[in-house]
Amino acid sequence: MEELKETKNYIVKWTALLNLIIILILLSFDFKSAFGWFVGGLMSIINFILLSHSLQKAVKFPPIKAQAYVFIQYIFRYLLWFTVFYIALKRPDVNLLTTIVGMLSVKIVILLSNLFKSYPQKEEVVRKEGN
Repeated sequence: MEELKETKNYIVKWTALLNLIIILILLSFDFKSAFGWFVGGLMSIINFILLSHSLQKAVKFPPIKAQAYVFIQYIFRYLLWFTVFYIALKRPDVNLLTTIVGMLSVKIVILLSNLFKSYPQKEEVVRKEGN
C-alpha cells in the first residue's frame, strides 16, 4: 500500500509541475488558454485522486459490491468531466481546447514516466515472469 501512495504522489507532483510550466508559458500568449489549461489540469489531478481512492476502497469490498461501487464512481467521474466540458464551452473566458488537453495531463505524465522509466519502483515488488 505504501508503494501505491508513493506512485500516486509521484504522478500528482509531476502533473502539477507540468501544468505549472505550461500555464506559465501560455500566460505569455493568452490568458484564456492558460486558464483553460489550469481548469483542465486541476480536473485531471482531481479525477486521478478520485480514481485512486475508489480503487483502494473497492479492493476491500466483496466482488459484487466492489463492482457496483466502482461503476458508480466511474459514472460520477465522467459526470464531473462532462460538467467541466460544458462549463468550458459556455464560458467565454475559458479556452475549450486547452481545457481538454489539460485534462489529459495526468495521462501525459504517466506516458512520459513509463517511456523514460522514471517512476518509483522497488526491486522486491517487481513481479518475475512466471509468478
